[in-house]
Amino acid sequence: MFFQGFKLFRAYNIPIFTENGKSPYCAVMPASERAPPISFVKSTEEDLPGLFLVYSAHMKKILHWIINCMVLIVCALFYTACTESVRYIALKRSSLNAETWLEVEKNEVVKICIDSKVRTWETSLDTDVFNDSCLKVRVPKLIGVNTINVKFPDSNTSYKINLAVGMKYLDFKNEEVLLGHNNTFMLGLGYYKAIDPKKIVSVTGSYLVDKYPVTNCEITLLLWDDIPLDSNDNWYERAWAQRKKLAVRDKKCNKQDSAANSISLYQALKYANERSIREKLKPYYIFSETNFEYIRIHSEGQYVIAFRDFFKHENKTVYVTVDSTSDGYRLPYYDEWMMFARAGDKTNGAPWGDSATYKDVLMYAQFDERKDYYVEKDPYESGPVGQLKPNKYGLYDLFGLVEEHVLFGRSNRFKRSPGVKYQIKISSSNKKRRIPVCENDCPSCLKGGRKDDDWTNVDYGFLRLNDHGFATGGFRLIRNIGNNAKWSEVKSDKE
Repeated sequence: MFFQGFKLFRAYNIPIFTENGKSPYCAVMPASERAPPISFVKSTEEDLPGLFLVYSAHMKKILHWIINCMVLIVCALFYTACTESVRYIALKRSSLNAETWLEVEKNEVVKICIDSKVRTWETSLDTDVFNDSCLKVRVPKLIGVNTINVKFPDSNTSYKINLAVGMKYLDFKNEEVLLGHNNTFMLGLGYYKAIDPKKIVSVTGSYLVDKYPVTNCEITLLLWDDIPLDSNDNWYERAWAQRKKLAVRDKKCNKQDSAANSISLYQALKYANERSIREKLKPYYIFSETNFEYIRIHSEGQYVIAFRDFFKHENKTVYVTVDSTSDGYRLPYYDEWMMFARAGDKTNGAPWGDSATYKDVLMYAQFDERKDYYVEKDPYESGPVGQLKPNKYGLYDLFGLVEEHVLFGRSNRFKRSPGVKYQIKISSSNKKRRIPVCENDCPSCLKGGRKDDDWTNVDYGFLRLNDHGFATGGFRLIRNIGNNAKWSEVKSDKE
């Protein structure tokens, strides 16, 4: 910066004076244009007006230079802020299928070029046509899928380019994956060790998976009308009301916004339906009233879950039915989450290996280094997503940071000890409140652990059973495109 300042002095012919009154830079100027140098000699009172005029002339030049420098700096900052960083994506026409998937990030600007002249680009996105084969696209602010239809001059065939915003497109063809974990550490209304027998299965199907846990910004903007501005019922509802007050409805959600960590199972399912509706997909979950008092897996694709929302409902439970004809957004089932978390790993118990140090773990997961795990700490503390290494499928933050809601399918293989079906709690108003607790076949659990968990217990098998139904955490959504997934067991531990 100092050196650049000297260059600017020279560029603007500003004299820099030495003790003998000479300026080394005045030599580049014609004598007639040079400003008279200041001479450091003893002056009398009669000389003061003249010296003042000389001094004023130099001060005006210096002030002029300072103003110009400030203008240049402001222009440079404005240019930097307004200049778009563009990512270039080159496609070959011969490689285009009926549907082609491109992975992009929220708010990113991409330039898509095809090695053939394009007749039309059809899309609702904010775009600029560069030439007859290139299109600049400003990616939307929310996670999801956006489509560009492309037609060429010599054909009426339309090629669909799908932009997967903040998502991974995984196309499995007889992918052999390891499921299960022989030493599952399970939390719930107590601590349990459970066995989930290992097995290798072959998977064929196309999946879209959120690269990151769903963020607070995503939930606030998409479920804006469901979040009340004022709520005095409990801290949980007040927290979401306050988040909405601080939010701007149409603002951009940053790529690395903070992960949501205070979402109930019902809210996660409702958000999944809203994502589907926004993209004109059939919602995966159907909600209806129920008289069942206990949360449970009622039958395959049918659940009774706790009715915990952004505001209070009269009923404590709600009935959920899965629409098997929908390929909309949904929570992953338990085995699906295990497949995405392992990302092809068939040897280790955790993504950081079986003999990792805390430093090794921090490359993949955000856990607090705590000496005493019995010290009270805010369990809803979160942080920005996507800061650490992804797994081999390109998915971030599956462990630590926030634990993720996962549904069980036909049945829950993890059973807790039989006990009372209602848990009595004392509220701040000293009123007793009954919470529906599942005895067996709890509909869901939370996987991956959260920041305040003891990282030495967390691995692929670690889970927190949502046995009282009101557990809150984070989540990510998936889509099985076309409902085309086929799973078949190849080998189990018994063999």
